[in-house]
Amino acid sequence: MKGGKTGSKMLSLALCALIALLLFKLGLTILGLFHVAPADGVAVRPAMAKEGKPHKKTTPPAKTPPPAPFTPQADMGTKSMSDLEKRADQIHRQEEKLRQEKRQLDQLKKEVEQKISTLLALQKQHMVSQGQKQTVLNTKVQGLAKIYGTMKPKQAAKLMGSLDDGLVKSIISTMPPEKAASILALMDVKKAAKISEDLSGQ
Repeated sequence: MKGGKTGSKMLSLALCALIALLLFKLGLTILGLFHVAPADGVAVRPAMAKEGKPHKKTTPPAKTPPPAPFTPQADMGTKSMSDLEKRADQIHRQEEKLRQEKRQLDQLKKEVEQKISTLLALQKQHMVSQGQKQTVLNTKVQGLAKIYGTMKPKQAAKLMGSLDDGLVKSIISTMPPEKAASILALMDVKKAAKISEDLSGQ
């Protein structure tokens, strides 16, 4: 009986030791997995050495150089040149438009100057013509004034009563004051008043 209990106890101890060893090995394996580096596998070397496996020297993969950083200088230079060309073209078109407008203004200025010159010439001609007419009219008025001045006041008043007020005013204004007064005194009252008013307004 004692031999059977002892053998059973020894078997239990051996089983526990085996289980403990397996658990310890499993723990080491798990710890090794947690310490594995992604690039070179240096952390797994102790676990592999403990297991007695030969260690293979692994060569790290060739590192590819990182891509060159984006430098937009060339693109910006092209864009800047394009913007400058567009701006220069726009300025050129504006300058051409201004030149065309200046040519049009110069043409209009010449036309206006020609029209002004023509109008001034016509005005001068008109003034000369009016002056000539006025001279002729003055000559005629002076002649009529002499004729009516030689008449008797009553006869002159009767004849001048049928003339235009403007003409009567011109004739009266060229007569001596005494002769003009005597004729006006014998004319129609309304006509004489109108002529006197016109003469006072000269």
